[in-house]
Amino acid sequence: MGLLAAGLAVPAIGASGQVSNTAVEAFNSLPSELEDTEMAANTTVLAADGSTIATFYDENRVPVDLDQISPFMQNAIVAIEDERFYEHGGVDPKGLIRALVKNEVSGGVSQGASTLTQQLVKNTLKEAAYLAGDDEAYQAAQEQTEERKIKEIRLAAALEKKMTKKEILQNYLNIAWFGGQVNGVQAAAKYYFGTTAAKLTLPQAAMLAGMVQSPTMYDISDKDKIEAATERRDTVIKKMYAQGMIDEETRDKALDSKIKTKITPTYQGCANAGTSAYFCDYVYNLIVKGDGFTSLGKTAEDRANAIKRGGYTIKTTLDKKILKAAWKATTEAIPADDPSRVATASVTVQPGTGKVLSMIQDKYYSVDKGSENTTINYSTDYQYGGSSGFLTGSTFKPVVLATWLKSGKTLNSTVNGSPGALAVSSFKSCGSSIRSTETWNFSNAGDGDSESGNMTAWDATANSVNGAYIRMENQLDLCDVKKTAEALGMHLAAPIASQCADEDGKTTTEIPDCIPSIVLGVANQSPLTMANAYATFAASGKYCEPIVVTSIKDRDGKSLDIPKKSCKQTLDADVANAATLGLSRALINGTAASTGPLASGQKASGKTGTTNNSQDTWFVGYTPQLATSVWVGPETVNGTRKTMQGVSINGRYYSNVYGGTLAAPIWKKIMTSALEGTKIESFPQAPSSLIGATAAPAADADDDDQ
Repeated sequence: MGLLAAGLAVPAIGASGQVSNTAVEAFNSLPSELEDTEMAANTTVLAADGSTIATFYDENRVPVDLDQISPFMQNAIVAIEDERFYEHGGVDPKGLIRALVKNEVSGGVSQGASTLTQQLVKNTLKEAAYLAGDDEAYQAAQEQTEERKIKEIRLAAALEKKMTKKEILQNYLNIAWFGGQVNGVQAAAKYYFGTTAAKLTLPQAAMLAGMVQSPTMYDISDKDKIEAATERRDTVIKKMYAQGMIDEETRDKALDSKIKTKITPTYQGCANAGTSAYFCDYVYNLIVKGDGFTSLGKTAEDRANAIKRGGYTIKTTLDKKILKAAWKATTEAIPADDPSRVATASVTVQPGTGKVLSMIQDKYYSVDKGSENTTINYSTDYQYGGSSGFLTGSTFKPVVLATWLKSGKTLNSTVNGSPGALAVSSFKSCGSSIRSTETWNFSNAGDGDSESGNMTAWDATANSVNGAYIRMENQLDLCDVKKTAEALGMHLAAPIASQCADEDGKTTTEIPDCIPSIVLGVANQSPLTMANAYATFAASGKYCEPIVVTSIKDRDGKSLDIPKKSCKQTLDADVANAATLGLSRALINGTAASTGPLASGQKASGKTGTTNNSQDTWFVGYTPQLATSVWVGPETVNGTRKTMQGVSINGRYYSNVYGGTLAAPIWKKIMTSALEGTKIESFPQAPSSLIGATAAPAADADDDDQ
């Protein structure tokens, strides 16, 4: 008995003939200390206001300190699982002798006599094996063998010397399995009763303590098992009374109570994040597939496991007010299940910080069938769960405008805007003429007077005149245009084979510098890229890397290293401010005039975009506070995309859809709600040297844009 009390029971066990010589020899070679194993815990993703966006886990578990666990729960688990817990040294001599006798009679291992400490050892070994992906060790940790029991005894005795009883009890209650994916008392309290471990009542605590023996047999979420679960609960209550933990009145009141469940699942993953799902998906993919979060692991697999098991708190930049406004605006314009199969996506970025405040699309994040569902994030690059991007149309023209201003031209410099033709060889790339014998014949979206003859670059911008912008680009170097695009953070949404002859065979995401038609937006980009590029204009030429994660803390509250805010002046402030002035007429007398300016009086600049045959349409615009991009276009169905010509969208027929048709009104609704209650701010003044001589008032444009 003295040996048993000390937790060194092998000689006594061996004397009974119950254990083989191999097991006895194995005892001496076993490690005498349990390796520290940090149990898997839920990772929580938060919005900027601290509210929960999503939870990730393999095992639904939220570890808590013992003082956050109801005393009823602490007593209940001791009463039913290990009544001499506070007396033994890891192994209960009385229980062990009783089990040995019973096992001797039965000729097997029918009774284990495991203390809470031994159970903690067993569960810790299982958890360590699971986290290591060692299936063999996982099975060995729960095999009904004498060798395993001996190992538990040795480790339990050692653990009692290393940890206090309170620490052992705390760890046990956090690691215990309560059925399904419910692990630990905090998760169990929420799942079965919709409460916390700290608020568990006596009947609730007794019920959970009773479940530990067989969570499937006493599953109170199954109405067919309520009777058995109630009997088990009552056994626990009676045990607590017998051990002096509760008085008679408390016992009787608890026994008379009925089990009242409030099943409250903790759904995991972005699919359960509601309207935040696509933002959540971007956060997850950026952490796992990007190269800026090595503090969570060196490889993508390591980081994915860390998110599911590490118990981290990830705070993001998501502004739920803007997200709500964006969801309302996009789905009111185009319902998720609209028969047209036209979709829309929107991203809002904060100029000067790069914070991504909102990311939404008019779809539900789901793998289920149906036109209303998709897991493709239209707002992001392919690498991070997005599509291959969309042609940007005339929303690329501000890049050429900024390059035009950088070259010494002004907003009021004149250029011919008429349709026409130019030899491709007349365009320059890095100082040399492009080698080509082709002629580029081009036209304008409209045929009004505002799109022909000489005009200022400012008028050409407001009316989105292709002819003028093609001739503006013809006076520039395509390599300079590319440099401006890169200064704004522009890049292709997915790698493609280079279209430039000197880069034959190269796969790239760079904006090409050998294609004159780049001015009309023939490079596929994501809404996030476009919103952030225009945010650079809004911030007077200061480009910031997009940020979605502001902090990551481990389960102990320690902050981990994450990518720091990265902003730098990539475009001359005067050029950026002049470009902002050049884009200021879109909602007033430009291609989005039918949408009109913001009612609050807040000034805004922006640009519409429409590609050939109205396949992709855009409005990207900004105020000093926010930059928002809106894309509208057909989904890919059976490998093809239709156009938006002669199409009914949300019950309304359109012969042609332009950037000012749907995208601009969606943008206005989002920005109106997002800016509600904020102070009106002004853009910095553009220098007169880049404005040039005052031009005559421009004519109103048709509501179209190429």
